Amino acid sequence: MLAWERQEGESARAYEAFCLYRDLGPERSLAKVGQALDKSVSLMERWSSEHEWVDRVKALEARDQMLKHDAVEEHLREKAEDHARRETRLREKALEAREKAMEKSLRMLEYPLVEQSRRVEDGPDGEEEVTYVFEPTRWSLATAVQLYAMSQGGGPSEAELEETGEMDLSDLSEDELRHLLEAHDKIKWVPPSEAPGGKR
Repeated sequence: MLAWERQEGESARAYEAFCLYRDLGPERSLAKVGQALDKSVSLMERWSSEHEWVDRVKALEARDQMLKHDAVEEHLREKAEDHARRETRLREKALEAREKAMEKSLRMLEYPLVEQSRRVEDGPDGEEEVTYVFEPTRWSLATAVQLYAMSQGGGPSEAELEETGEMDLSDLSEDELRHLLEAHDKIKWVPPSEAPGGKR
């Protein structure tokens, strides 16, 4: 039997008075209960003593405090678990971005640095004239290296690239570039401010 429930030997009227006393909150008093029920204070004192109103209310308040504590703990636990799930999703997305950067950098090396298009027009004699147009692609070998660097979680930041400009790899052959990519892990990227003779 819980302390705030009706006790053995407690009359219905005495329990009704206890419930009123219980629900009055911190400002509760026996006089207020007697006034609300139109009963004497002495009767309230007798019921309170016989049925231990003060101890029963303390037990209920301790239970409520424990429930509040448990609710706060559960909220904090759920928040921590949600944070961990979100961190995991971010790491997975970052890994996926690095994988895509690696795949793209390797695919780029399979294509030439120029795009060829074929243009067919009617010539002055009514015969078809074919013109081949060669234009530079929208990427350079440096782009492939930068994508590879990103796939490894390294390489210069965008701000550093803007400050230092792109690497000029135009004189490298495809084999040399592949060797450069393989050696990338040994390359240490240093911000301009930390480079020897760099900005301070």
